[in-house]
Parts: sequence; C-alpha cells; structure tokens
Amino acid sequence: MFNKYSFTISKIFKKAEEEMFNLHHPYVGSEHLLLSLLKYDKEIIQIATKYNLTYDNFKKELLLVVGSATKASSFVLYTPLLKRVISLATDDAKESGEELNSKHLFRAIIEEGEGIAIRLLYGMNINLDNLYDELSITERKNNQKLEIFKIGKDLQDIIDFNDLVIGREKELNLIIETLIRKNKNNPILVGEAGVGKTAIVEELVRRIKRKNVPESLQNKRIIMLEMGSLVAGTKYRGEFEEKLTKVIRELESNPDIILFIDEIHTIANAGGAEGAINASDILKPYLARGKVKIIGATTTNEYNKFIAKDKALMRRFELIKVSEPTLSQTEEILNKIKPSFEKHYNLKITSQNIVDIVKLTDKYIIDRRNPDKSIDILDSVCAMKEVSNTSNNMLSKLQMEKESIIDQKKLMVKQNNFKKALDYHNEEIKITNRIMQANKKLIKISEQDILNLISRKCNIPLGNKRKKYKDLEKHLLNNLIGQDEAIKKIIKNMLNYSEDKPISFLLTGSTGVGKTETVKLISKYLNINLLRLDMSEYNESITVNRLIGSSAGYIGYDDGAIFDKIKMEPYTCLLVDELEKASPSVINLFLQILDEGFITNAKGEKIDFKNTMIFMTSNIKGTHRIGFMKNSNTYNNDFSKEFIARFTDIIEYNDITDDMLDIYLKKNNIKDKNIIKDFDVHKNGFRGLKNYLMKTKI
Repeated sequence: MFNKYSFTISKIFKKAEEEMFNLHHPYVGSEHLLLSLLKYDKEIIQIATKYNLTYDNFKKELLLVVGSATKASSFVLYTPLLKRVISLATDDAKESGEELNSKHLFRAIIEEGEGIAIRLLYGMNINLDNLYDELSITERKNNQKLEIFKIGKDLQDIIDFNDLVIGREKELNLIIETLIRKNKNNPILVGEAGVGKTAIVEELVRRIKRKNVPESLQNKRIIMLEMGSLVAGTKYRGEFEEKLTKVIRELESNPDIILFIDEIHTIANAGGAEGAINASDILKPYLARGKVKIIGATTTNEYNKFIAKDKALMRRFELIKVSEPTLSQTEEILNKIKPSFEKHYNLKITSQNIVDIVKLTDKYIIDRRNPDKSIDILDSVCAMKEVSNTSNNMLSKLQMEKESIIDQKKLMVKQNNFKKALDYHNEEIKITNRIMQANKKLIKISEQDILNLISRKCNIPLGNKRKKYKDLEKHLLNNLIGQDEAIKKIIKNMLNYSEDKPISFLLTGSTGVGKTETVKLISKYLNINLLRLDMSEYNESITVNRLIGSSAGYIGYDDGAIFDKIKMEPYTCLLVDELEKASPSVINLFLQILDEGFITNAKGEKIDFKNTMIFMTSNIKGTHRIGFMKNSNTYNNDFSKEFIARFTDIIEYNDITDDMLDIYLKKNNIKDKNIIKDFDVHKNGFRGLKNYLMKTKI
C-alpha cells in the first residue's frame, strides 16, 4: 500500500505497524499512527512538546488504558477508523495542492474526533483546538506556494554534504558576521572566476545544517536565485517588477530565507526595458532597511563595471574579497578532496600527483584560477586514466564472458543437463573471482599522465625534448650551408634552457645567409605553428594595435588581434623579420614579452608567451659590425641595451664565402660556375641566388 506515498509517509506507516507488533495489539489504529508520528517526525515532536505531548507519556497512557496482549499478531490489519483518517488526510492534501505529509495525518486524527488516540488525548488534558490551529498555521507557513521556491533552488537540496572547503575560515566568518548584523547585512563575494566563491556559500549551507553557526542563523534556508529565471515569462511591461516585488515581500515575511544571487551584477540591467526600472533600483530600499538578506557573488571586473559605478547600490553590500589560494593551500585542498576522486574512479592518487598537478597547472594554465583549474585537471586526468586503462578492457571482456556462461548455464538447466550446468556454474564462480581481483587492483597516475593531459589541453608538447632537439640539429646542419656554429649555439640554448620566460634569439647577419630559413626549418621539423611578422609593416606607433587590439572606444575593439593566435596556440615559432624597421612602440611591446613572458591585450586578457620560441632577425650587420663585438656602441644606436639584454642569445650568421657557394651549387647540381658570373651572391645572398637561377633556367 505504500507505493503511492512518499518515502517519509511510508516510513511513518511502517513504524506504526512496528508499534502494533511491539505492543502485541491485533490491529493498527490511530493510536499507533500517533505513536509513530511522535517518535519519528521532528516537526510533530517540536509542536507536540509545547503541549506536553511526547512519545513516552502517550505510550504510557496507552498501556495504562488499553494494555497489551501476551501474543503478537501475525497479520497487519488497519482499523476502518484509521483508513478514514488516511483518506481524510489524503483529501486535505489534494485540496491544498500539496503532497501528503505528517501534519495532514495529525490534523485528520483530530478532525475525525473518534478513536482511541483522541480519547487518550482528551484524557491527558491536551488542548486539541490550539494544537489543531498550530498545525494548520505551521502547515500554511511551510507549504505555501512561494514564488521564490518556483524560480529558485534550495541549496540544501542540491549540494553534496560530503564535499569539503579548505582554507576559507576568514571569508566564512566575515559572511556570518555580516548576516547577523542589524543593518547592511548583505555580503557580496568578489573575486576572479574559479577561486571558490560559490563553494564558500555552499560551505555556509553545510554549517547551517550542522548548526555550526550562531543561533540567529540556525534553521535558515539559502535559496539560490538566477536572474534568468526571474525574467523568464515576463512578456509585458510591469510583469518583471511585479514578480520581483512579490519575491521581496516573501523574503520579508519569511525571515528564515536568505537569498543567494550568483552573478549578482546582472541585477544592474535585469528588467531594465524602456520605460521600466531595473532590479537593482527595486532592491535598493529593501536592502537598506535590512529586512531582507541577500548574498551576492561576482567577479572583480563585473563588480567594477556594474556595481561599483552605482554608489547607492554598492554601499548596500558589505564587500568580501575572495583571493586565489596559494599553491600550498591549493595542494592542501586537493589532498583533502582526493579520497572522493579515488572512490569515484577506483584509482590511487598520491601526494606527489597532487604536487605535480598544482605545479604544472600553475605553470601552463595562466588564464584560469586555482583551485578550480587544479581540481579540473585532477578530475580530467582521472577520467583519462580510466578511459585509457587496459584493465578496464579486460574487465569488460570478463563481464561479457560471465554473461555468456550464465546464458549457457540457463540453457543447460532448461534441457535438464544438470551436470553441464554445474560445470558452467563452477566457471562462473572462477570468472566472478577474477573480476573481484581485478577490481581490487587500483590504477595509479604517473607524472607522464599529467603531462600528457596538460599537453593536450594547452596544445604544448611536454616531456623529454632532448632527442628531438638533437635530431633537429642534424636536420639543420644538412640543410643550411656554412652556419654550423650558429646552429649548434641555437640547439645548445634550446637543450639547456630552463627559465620561466620564452626562449628568444636575435639572428643577425647579411641578407640571404639563412636566418629566416633556419626558423622555417625548425617550425616544420618540430611540427609547430609559424607566425611571421614583417616589421616593415609595423613602422608606425599605431600599428601596435594590430598585435594586441584597439583600446576600448576605438574602431576595431571587438576585432581579433594577431597575438590572439598565440593565446590559442602557445607553442608557436614567432618570427620577427627585419627588426630594425619596427616602431619604438612595437619594440617596447616585445621588450615586455621577453622580460615577463606575457602581455595583456586591449581586452585585459593575459597572453602567455612562455612556451613560444621567439626568433628576431636583423640585417643590421650589413651596415654595422655587431654581435659580441667591439663596436657595441654602434649597435646600441639601433637597439637599447635593455632590449638586447633580454635575449637568450644573439646568434651571428657568417657571410657567404666561395666555399659555401661551391657547396650550394653542388647541392643544386650546377657544374658550370660561369652561369652566375653576373650575379653578386655576397650582396644578395642565397635567397637572391635562388631567384636568379630560376630566371636563368627559364
């Protein structure tokens, strides 16, 4: 009979039956139902205690008046009166549009006016009229169809109470202190996306549930409201204002409700249609009086953009800054939550795994914040490990084999071949044991797994690059003529480089000696993107906008900038050709990139260059003797000392010699040297020679 009732009500009926069996009564009556309510329903207990009605004294009165039998009944029989009580309570619930609950049942017992339960209550001098009125008032108060419950979500119903929040005692205490204040009791959490603002509010809900808060906050309910839900369905002018005002009145009449608005900056524009006022204007007077409690959360940029501009709205809230946790705090957070991941994925996460995740995430993912990004990587690497783990394939095969054996066993039983069925049964037991053993073997995460995941997410190849760079050296030596010393210096720097900045080279030398060709060969061999910038196109100050975007208010602000490509593909070869032609503004931009390893574009987004190989070429050697050279003053006339000092190394390319020319002609199968007697290879380089030979062949 319990299928049509909720779990709570079914439990109440089941406990009533147990009371009947314990008392050795032959039937389940209204008195047993009341005993069950007084023992297992907290709200009924709280109300009934005010009238000196408890489980113990009611049961004592029942035994005194009715007594108990010596033998327990073996059947469960409901009295006709109890059936009428349940029917009456069900009808009452339907009329009010609610699900059947304990208060409906208690009221139905009183309304019925007959039965042992009522007689005992009269005998105990319980004021049934007042008790009935209080049950009705509480029922209306708790079950009224509040608008806020239709458009919001009770956080107590949706959060995981097993989750932990580490290292946020200061912020939690500030929220609690703000909420219990008489005035200005509306905290607003401000911090970068991913630092844990919503998690702090969820932890407050857990504390309220555990009653680990001041008495004035106990039994409070935090309802999360999304402005989209509030705006939804308000087609006509005035509907939004009416809906929001209704929610505010409900908050005023229900002081136990605290409203939580994530992305609270949206109230600044919500509902602000032509001729209408927005949500913030409606809320301001109520926030000032302190009759409603609202917790807000937003990012620093959105707070400054929308809320800080409205001084009247800003002073209604108590600002609580939520900063990004340090690396050690992030490690502590991950160490505390790792058991839940181990249980979910059935794998082993070591403390060293946590250290590696936090270190590598901080190094390679700079556009997000901890702890969100580290938790995200931990979750992702566990999922990746489970997918790639070969034991899972073995388990699935064993499971399929087991199902096949079970089918065969059933078939043998149907054919009355019990001997064969027994053989299949024994095989089934063996496979079941193998599955259990396989499940006990915990998967382990290695550092390479973490590197592989971050490499995939960030498009950055990580791991041991030594062999790859050694092979690259051979490739360059085979394809470039007469620049062995320059190539070896580049590869040596690439092998030994460990700074947290982009590796950068200034390639100097005459035109056509192989500077640009070196970068192209490196990009092609390592299979990484090549982004080439010709500085002859960036000889004016305004051209810096093409690299990082136009400032707000200028044409092209919303257009993409060239360095946005680096943001999407950080592992890139950036080739800056003919550096001496660049504007000083562009040179200063590159100075910051070489010094800090990142820049901020016109939209305030950080672009990371730490994994970018930067090669800058200059033909300045054609007019000045430079390098590690004696004539460094002349060199500093073209570039500042600060700029030159930022390069990882300055690579000087050799001028073309007759020997180099002979090797080039031999590689191109040209035996007659007279074919180039009218061409000055020392002035125009191999690039010019290549073009000349193509024209000559034509």
